Amino acid sequence: MAPAITHFLVGAAILLVVATPFAMVRRVHPVVPIWLVLIGGLWGLFPDIHHIAPVYADELRQFHNSPWADLFAFHYTLDRPYVRRQFYPSIIGGMVAFLAGVATYTLGSTVNPLSIPRIVTATAGILAAGLVLSVLSSPFVGGMVEVIAVFIN
Repeated sequence: MAPAITHFLVGAAILLVVATPFAMVRRVHPVVPIWLVLIGGLWGLFPDIHHIAPVYADELRQFHNSPWADLFAFHYTLDRPYVRRQFYPSIIGGMVAFLAGVATYTLGSTVNPLSIPRIVTATAGILAAGLVLSVLSSPFVGGMVEVIAVFIN
């Protein structure tokens, strides 16, 4: 199981990146990013609710251990054995994803897309999306490496 901070940071990063296009076209209150981080982090942690739930703990544990938990910020994927064995790298990957999400949201909300050339906006968006996706896809790549290693051995 990946550390809780990893689930929180990945969920917050995903929600910030998803909210960036809305922040680019609308002026948002300065408190909105804080709420986005909180809601996104809790969204990423939701499948772990079986640890504190007073009722339906068994059913919630089954949901946590099913691929459906990936609907909550890749929770199931982050709890796979390959990621579980890499405790500190998963935390660092979560921090990098979160910082990339914060940078993407900050740049998107402060820059007026109409005042700069479209090629610059498109390039920055592609680079930011590529960075976030590469960090978020690392558990999938790790899982594939694990599957290949099992077949080779």
